[in-house]
Amino acid sequence: MFNSKKQEPTSPLTPSLSSGSSAFGTAPAASYDLTSSASMASKGGKTSHSIVDDRLIMRGDLESDGDILVKGKVYGNISCKVLIIDAEAFVEGGITAAEVVVRGRAKGEIRAERVSLERSADVDCDIYQKTFQAEEGARIRGALKMYDDAPKTAVIPASKSASAGSSVNGEAAGSLN
Repeated sequence: MFNSKKQEPTSPLTPSLSSGSSAFGTAPAASYDLTSSASMASKGGKTSHSIVDDRLIMRGDLESDGDILVKGKVYGNISCKVLIIDAEAFVEGGITAAEVVVRGRAKGEIRAERVSLERSADVDCDIYQKTFQAEEGARIRGALKMYDDAPKTAVIPASKSASAGSSVNGEAAGSLN
């Protein structure tokens, strides 16, 4: 707004490669910035991402055709194109995305073609992935498995299963482990 330099719009899917690193090469993970106004611009001038603010606690499932940046806490399943869990954020539930970048904490299960854990990540998940990268210092508890080996079971949204009165794995439906 007050910057005299004109910035080129970038897609939130495009990592900032100012250090010459590749998002999924041998170099450290690229820095994604979904909060800047330049990266908010996308096709047709519409934003293609959502932000869970750092003061927000979400309970329930999130689904998006775009990207999601989590800065707060989410207790539920997330399905989107690109998911970024920020450094102070926490997600507990099943994650299904094309790409997942974890800087904060995650607990549950991650299913993604590409998964990147940055040095501040603390993950207690089984991770089903095609491409995996972790920076030195990232904490991982759980199993790494190829995406093709993922069981063919669907994640049951908490709200639907709770209304049906069924149970999952002997626990009340909708509860998260």
